Amino acid sequence: MRQRFSEHYLQAVPEAPGIYCLWNNQHLVYVGRTAARSNLRAELHHALTVAMAADLCATHFTYEATPAPKTRAAEELREHFERWGALPRYNESPRTAPDESAVLRPGGTP
Repeated sequence: MRQRFSEHYLQAVPEAPGIYCLWNNQHLVYVGRTAARSNLRAELHHALTVAMAADLCATHFTYEATPAPKTRAAEELREHFERWGALPRYNESPRTAPDESAVLRPGGTP
């Protein structure tokens, strides 16, 4: 279920490993994943901070708790690429096919 991308709704997100998707209205614009020592709530809070300070347009978010976020994020990116022929806007990279390195980490590095 899509939830409005605001601090209020982030409070209900679990502190668990997983993936999250950022949406600009009906368009998927980013697929992210938790880092080794992080959790969904912290990652989404970081993304919200970046969105407010930078040129990141996201209106809603979804998330999925999973013990294998790197694998699951790569699957989600691959599915998006196969369906639409491109990565989500903020996952774009010079590569021609999606993989887990296309998921950005804080600071802009894979």
